[in-house]
Amino acid sequence: MRNMANYYATARTSYTKVKDPDEFVSWAETIPDVEIVTKESDEDGTLYGLLFGLDSDCGSVPCWRQVEEEDYDLDVYKEIQEHIADGWSITIMEAGAEKYRYVIGHAAVVTSKEIEHIDLASWADEIMNGVDVKGTDCEY
Repeated sequence: MRNMANYYATARTSYTKVKDPDEFVSWAETIPDVEIVTKESDEDGTLYGLLFGLDSDCGSVPCWRQVEEEDYDLDVYKEIQEHIADGWSITIMEAGAEKYRYVIGHAAVVTSKEIEHIDLASWADEIMNGVDVKGTDCEY
């Protein structure tokens, strides 16, 4: 019998240009356990990114926020979309594991108009099906 394990992840975004920096920062500060990071670009000015879960045991992209001791659903992908400048995108990546039982990775690319997701398990399945070989999931 195997011991129970916790899920531990690392998640962050790429840097992007935002429509209104003050509004973006105000919004980002409502996300639990997030750090706002910036990068200066000679061509594009200040670019913004997020690091998730620096002070938590989990480290994943949060799916809830707490307001006055009440928990509310949070869709970071949908909410960040409102802040992305036209012609720009932001990539959100997470990789994590529950010991060796589950090892996952996923990414989303968010623009002001679209959100596209991919996860490593689905990608591996597509590759195996495309070349007509057998395989199993990376889990026990």
